Amino acid sequence: MPRLTLLLAMREHGHLSAAAAAVGVPQSTATRWIAELSKTAGVALTHRLGRQIELTRAGVALAEAIGSAHTALSVGVTRAHEAADPGRGQVVFGFLRTMGQSRAPELLRSYRAAHPRVRLALVQAAHEELIEQLSNGTIDVALTAMRSIDSNVAATELFREPFVLVVPADHRLARREAVRLHDCRDETFVGLSSSIALRRRVDELFGAAGIRPRYGFETEEVETVRGLAAAGVGVAVLPSRHGGPLAGSAEVPIVPRHYRQIGLLVSSLHPLEPTVESFREWAVRHEWAHVPKRLGSSSSRRDRST
Repeated sequence: MPRLTLLLAMREHGHLSAAAAAVGVPQSTATRWIAELSKTAGVALTHRLGRQIELTRAGVALAEAIGSAHTALSVGVTRAHEAADPGRGQVVFGFLRTMGQSRAPELLRSYRAAHPRVRLALVQAAHEELIEQLSNGTIDVALTAMRSIDSNVAATELFREPFVLVVPADHRLARREAVRLHDCRDETFVGLSSSIALRRRVDELFGAAGIRPRYGFETEEVETVRGLAAAGVGVAVLPSRHGGPLAGSAEVPIVPRHYRQIGLLVSSLHPLEPTVESFREWAVRHEWAHVPKRLGSSSSRRDRST
């Protein structure tokens, strides 16, 4: 390594005597080191120009390559130290778009306050995309539904969101304590695109109730569905909105009760880096808002967790 450092010093200072002084070795030692490097490389790395010994074109090329490698090595060592330190490093955190309203920001705010030196990269995506990115290593952690999870993923349940009927505030069902899906079988529904996992889960609920819903509008975003329901375009079946119903709408509990389980997912294919494990533990301990009390306990025999 000292010999390579000398070569880098020659590139910086222009000749051998200045490089030897910069490295702190006698010029005779520096001359011997350069000769050894030239023998190893199989090409002359220096030549005499007047009274000075300077790098040849081959020497310059090797010095530049060593400089690039040295920079990459320094970056790698820094990242290795960061990865081994739970208080540093990077976490790539993926989450459902529906979690971006407040759930994910609340978690990130508390984690950032306690771990200011950790770099956080965020990815918002649909459930299937998050599972795929978790499996291929694109993201480290995912906040998503606990459905369609393969054996390569380890999941910890964080909270449950009850499915509700979203209606305009002045709808005939808005003041009901609870509603059965059969009660709204003649309504026009607004919902998510059939390609989205949450829509498929909602359709499973309809199927279990023996209902074939009539969709008036379909869209890609949950908040758009809520907005359409609030505007009176139709009614919707969705997980309860964290923070309360959208203005102009009401959420009516559905019985039997069904829940969307939200969990924190990580890959089980390899040990987690300390920084990622620290984030996972923080998220598990985070004070998530749980199922509203008026919707009852998940231990009821009439409840369904999905």
